[in-house]
Amino acid sequence: DKADDVVKFAKSKLGCGYIWTGSGQKLTEELLDKFHRKYPEHVGKSTCRKWIGKQVFDCSGLVQKAFETVGIKLIHNSESAWKHTNWESKGTISNYPKDKVFIAYRYSKAKSKMEHSGIYIRGGMFIHAKGSKYGVVMETMPSTWTHWGIPKGLY
Repeated sequence: DKADDVVKFAKSKLGCGYIWTGSGQKLTEELLDKFHRKYPEHVGKSTCRKWIGKQVFDCSGLVQKAFETVGIKLIHNSESAWKHTNWESKGTISNYPKDKVFIAYRYSKAKSKMEHSGIYIRGGMFIHAKGSKYGVVMETMPSTWTHWGIPKGLY
């Protein structure tokens, strides 16, 4: 089942690191320097250094790679993925399907865009690349999520 394969991939990445624009690369000192030079406002060398030697993802990079394992192509950016994915179904978080795997999104009114994404794995739990302080974690579904979507081809 494709949804179970997405969950299996996401669970296998628990404990991996977080870095802005990461999509599964193994973080080296050289790569950290490169990301810091390119995105100094998002990549703090002191915060991200602890992830050296580990695979690193940002939120949409983790989601993209998880769904790629089952042949579903997504854009590596939460806002762009929300706007341009071929959705089977989607909606606001108030009516999310508790028994299905889906992509959860958080909309920022201040930025007028989707600013974060993660994978709902059923049972009130989800996995996301939380930030450079935390890395890839599994948590209970918080109230900060605003939207959900199931891409075509998952079920």
